[in-house]
Amino acid sequence: MEPQATKEGDNEVKNQPTTCKKELKKEVAQKKEKKRKRKIEESDSDEVVEVDDEKHLKVNARPLNQRITPNQFMKVIKDMPEMHVNAIKDIGFGGFLELDLDAHKSIFSDQLVRSFDPDRVSLVLDKNQEMDITQLDFHLVYGLPMDGELIEEPYQETDETWKELLRRWRGLFGMTSGSPLNSNVIAEIERLKHEPICKDFLLHFIICAVNCCIRSTSNPSLNHKFLYSCMDTTKIKHLNWCEYAYRNLISSTIEWQDGSSFFTGPLPFLMICYFDRLQRSKIENPRQFPLISIWKRID
Repeated sequence: MEPQATKEGDNEVKNQPTTCKKELKKEVAQKKEKKRKRKIEESDSDEVVEVDDEKHLKVNARPLNQRITPNQFMKVIKDMPEMHVNAIKDIGFGGFLELDLDAHKSIFSDQLVRSFDPDRVSLVLDKNQEMDITQLDFHLVYGLPMDGELIEEPYQETDETWKELLRRWRGLFGMTSGSPLNSNVIAEIERLKHEPICKDFLLHFIICAVNCCIRSTSNPSLNHKFLYSCMDTTKIKHLNWCEYAYRNLISSTIEWQDGSSFFTGPLPFLMICYFDRLQRSKIENPRQFPLISIWKRID
């Protein structure tokens, strides 16, 4: 039976182990130290170089941009055959079939991401309101598997099985290195959803879901290294996707707040989480699992 998004589920957040959060805070501190050092000009003298506050304000005032938005993915998941829907649910990614959110560049999105505090792992809002974010929230919002094996993302392509998978996968798009564009993978999903279920279809679906809802890149190519942990598709549902999403929310926000041109984190998650918490603070309504199935675009 699937867990339900209830008040009891919310209470579990308070009892969640803090080990992961401590590790992430250490990672945040290291990134901030690198940021601080970049502000000091290399010099032979002991003179302290002042930071240009006006330039810093301009960086913080820039609009939020994303390389990969959910738009193309939302189109391809429409009219998905039942057999393919069941296969996607079997690997724990069925929640993404409910994605229908107007997540795009806007003033609201800018403010939402800017209000996220990576140190406290929470949304810090007006009137001293604060919304803590935990791994459980990713489970409630996206319906992702949690408490499984950690997802590995090897920097080097040394494992022979991994090298072979990448060689074959890249070959589908006429490539020998890097990763394809989102539009090219979307086109493959559209083609394969009219054919029998295959491993390529599942991997394509996962890579698009992750890039538009969890972690993308600041360049046109797709984030793909996590596929290392997906080589055996039967193990996908046993991976801790909530930990992966949680960690990437923190790192992607640090990068954007540090001056990166593109926000590569889970904007749909932040929007759904914010709307859900805001509603619950005003009135207690029944909630449906996963929350992504409730919050829809208003055409």
